[in-house]
Amino acid sequence: MKRTLSIPSHLTYLYDVENFIHAFLNEARLPDLQLGAIILTVCESVSNAISHGNGHDINKHVQIRVECSKSELSFEIEDEGKGFDLGQVPDPTEIKNLKNEHGRGIFIIRNLADDVQFANNGALVKIKFKLSREHQFLL
Repeated sequence: MKRTLSIPSHLTYLYDVENFIHAFLNEARLPDLQLGAIILTVCESVSNAISHGNGHDINKHVQIRVECSKSELSFEIEDEGKGFDLGQVPDPTEIKNLKNEHGRGIFIIRNLADDVQFANNGALVKIKFKLSREHQFLL
């Protein structure tokens, strides 16, 4: 099962992303056990794509693709930006960065998802969540 959503680069569309995720999870008959982690992870990634990737340019879009297999739930979030150097992203757990108001997004994404990969210089984020054995028997 696959679905795609395209949104303009404005943070108000995060509500549409949440609705998209809810609808997909309901259709896939996935339990709500991981719902909070999934929504936070995907919305954080979409927020980064809007803000950092597309620079809030309403003429640029963010693509959200989701696919469910028997063993995992996969998301791809892609912006139209030039990407970024992952090595230049400060570690939010370092003492000098603890009081920063920003810079925790990638840290959150990596800690909530089972697998995170960056492609196209960071303009494409691939996020995977492993499904429980109980769900695998439902499909």
